[in-house]
Amino acid sequence: MASTPDLQLLLADDDTAIRELLARGFRHEFRLLIACDGTEAIEALRQSRPDAILVDEMMPGATGTEVLRAARELMPEVPRLLMTASQDPTAAMRAVNHGEIHRFYTKPLKVLEVRRAIRELVERARAEQVLRAELLALRESQAATTAATTTVGLLCEGPMGDAIERAALRRSFLVRRTTRIETFESIIGAGGVDVVVIDAAVGAATLAEVAQLARRVDVGTSLILVEQQQDHLATCAQAFQLGAVDCLVAPLPDELLLSVRLERAAGRPRERAELRRVTWELVSTNRELALANRRVEEGQVKLLGGLVRALEARDPYTAGHTDRVAEISVRCAEAFGLSTARREVVRIGALLHDIGKIGIRDEVLYKPGKLTPEEFEVIKTHTTIGARILDDIESLACVVPIVRGHHERPDGRGYPDGLDLSALPLEVRIVSGADVLDAITSTRPYRQASGIDEAFTILGTLAGGQLDAEVVAALQGLHAAGRLAGLLQHGP
Repeated sequence: MASTPDLQLLLADDDTAIRELLARGFRHEFRLLIACDGTEAIEALRQSRPDAILVDEMMPGATGTEVLRAARELMPEVPRLLMTASQDPTAAMRAVNHGEIHRFYTKPLKVLEVRRAIRELVERARAEQVLRAELLALRESQAATTAATTTVGLLCEGPMGDAIERAALRRSFLVRRTTRIETFESIIGAGGVDVVVIDAAVGAATLAEVAQLARRVDVGTSLILVEQQQDHLATCAQAFQLGAVDCLVAPLPDELLLSVRLERAAGRPRERAELRRVTWELVSTNRELALANRRVEEGQVKLLGGLVRALEARDPYTAGHTDRVAEISVRCAEAFGLSTARREVVRIGALLHDIGKIGIRDEVLYKPGKLTPEEFEVIKTHTTIGARILDDIESLACVVPIVRGHHERPDGRGYPDGLDLSALPLEVRIVSGADVLDAITSTRPYRQASGIDEAFTILGTLAGGQLDAEVVAALQGLHAAGRLAGLLQHGP
């Protein structure tokens, strides 16, 4: 007699034929809880606790996204999967951005693939539950013996600077305040500063330098800009571009609320850093959990990569761009002799380098002609949007520099941070070179693709300015050796 499956799956779809097909495919591994529409699915969530949830997007009563949003509120740790017959990925993108789904699939489904994915997601959820319990126990133990002191670096004169200092002291923060930018940079460079608070009046160039210095010293340092004049919008936009966590503008809130905002800014990076450290200690001693986390990372990359491909597929001129850039990047990384681990960072970073375009409105992203200067400024934000999407995914932290920096230039004239060659990791420079090479050899609505020989001539003119000369040389060597065959020259 066959044993009863130990996992329960909530399956919701208003199409009877699809429900029956999936029920047959899943019945040997899952106890099935069937819902015929969105209303039934939400009611089933209130009455039971499934191990995983698979729902269709377009259903009467409530959409699949609405069902999974309810599931996230009721049982956030349970894996949530969305399926859709639509070729428009907008709903799935929105659900991913809000943390409502773990995977999405387009119909017709590959039942074996989906079934395997559900098993892996359930195993991951159970492993994470164990990890959270261990983390909580360890952090509670450490909290009993250790009290972290938050340090605030403050460069701000006048009454606003005084108010910020009083608010920080109200929270028992250590404040290191100065009025000289040279001294301020020395304070940051010495390390140990959790929050950098700086007056926007020092100028855009100095703000960018301070932001870069803070990130190089400690990627977890929070940046806060202060605006003492009335040009609030411009400073807030600047803060966003620099990756600041807050922008304080005149008039300041009362001292209590101001202290809360400082504490919130200080707590996030410290909490992340502590979580990374503790997680590493636990994972390094638990091989099975390390393997589970690897599967989590692969699943996240597949999910996000699938969204990028879906985005590209809506425009015949960009279809396949991400996969080609990834393949060119990996071959270039091999030419540099990078380790397996660094080649994997390059591969994942290249697959996700344009993930931020999910946040760009269609009329700009798919415009058939050249962009206006204003539209180009909008497009440029895909680098920072992509970095924010990945920022909270710990396992993908290593590729954030690629996603944020793949439009930086060795001559310092790129965006969003204006970094020069000395501040750009080789992995970032490799993906930048592969991205440009694929763009040159691909047809766009406003220009034809360049021939391969012409493309490498153009690439040579970019060496040392827009692109790293060593990367250009490596790509030229790969081409000469025939290792880029089949990857170049693409039209719509």
